[in-house]
Amino acid sequence: MKIGIDARIYDDGIYYRAYVDELIEAFAKINTEHTIVVYRESDFPKNILPYVKDVQIKKLFEAEKLGLLICFDVPTPVGYSGDAFIIIESLKEVFFPKKKFISRKLYKHTLQKSIAHSQKAIVMDTQTALELNEQLNVSENKIEKIHGFFPKLNISTHSSLETDIKLKHNLKGEYLIYDSGNELHHNFERILRAIKKISDSGVILSIIILCDDTIQDLDIRSKALEYGISQNIIFLGAAPQELEASYYKQAAGVIFSSIYESFPFSFSKALHYNVPIFANDINSIKEVMGKSIYYLDPLSLYGMTDIIIGGLSKGQTPDYSHLHDIFNSAQSAKELMRLVEMKN
Repeated sequence: MKIGIDARIYDDGIYYRAYVDELIEAFAKINTEHTIVVYRESDFPKNILPYVKDVQIKKLFEAEKLGLLICFDVPTPVGYSGDAFIIIESLKEVFFPKKKFISRKLYKHTLQKSIAHSQKAIVMDTQTALELNEQLNVSENKIEKIHGFFPKLNISTHSSLETDIKLKHNLKGEYLIYDSGNELHHNFERILRAIKKISDSGVILSIIILCDDTIQDLDIRSKALEYGISQNIIFLGAAPQELEASYYKQAAGVIFSSIYESFPFSFSKALHYNVPIFANDINSIKEVMGKSIYYLDPLSLYGMTDIIIGGLSKGQTPDYSHLHDIFNSAQSAKELMRLVEMKN
């Protein structure tokens, strides 16, 4: 069978992009019977009206005479008549859209039509499966779940060259790295208030922000000034690659403030460097991470500060090896291949 993989994705984050690339590579590695053709953005028409582009993509796929088309988030072309699977990272574009209202409604409509046409809607967490069923009326029989995994990113080759981060930024106490996860950092102000409360208690704690989207948020900067903790907040943006290992290894932890998360791909670097993780108490995260991390109550300032202080006082280096044993690209590829073979 000839399998086409549409590797275009809506999510432009480095973590999910790396996941898609690694899953395709692992899937191709275990394939022994099928012809696999991967289509990337560069293979498709550019600079034309979306509808015209969609028609041309449909013609391209139909001309290829594919036995199966596998899509990542991007809906199948309107009118495509072949068999298809669609792999859905999450429904964040439905619940927390960056798009305008009309674009959001159009996205939801095309996604629903694409799922209706597809043989399988594949997810990586129970929450997204429930949302598909309850919000988009997708039949439970159509929804399949495969394991997500933490992709291998471009980890610095200079990791053996240590730089004293506290000395570099003139930090007096411990520091946390802040990662906005899937960029839905709506409760970052509460984290700032937690840092102020912790500082007022006599514990010196700073946050180094390694997210470009967050350091550009003027409201966050003004809040840091309002709370009198601007000296505790380092607006760094992307860490220089040669210093990345130093930033993570010397951190007391990595804090994520996502209010909506499917599989937590953005934990990849924290897991690679074995750094304690502080994340919001979200079912989809707990489903994967279990008791391996510290959970914050996004609605309770006191609960958040107690958990952070408690985690800092333990000073333990976590062991995430059991997570890599369960969530890895080889396992995910096997599960995807099983669904392909079931189709036959």
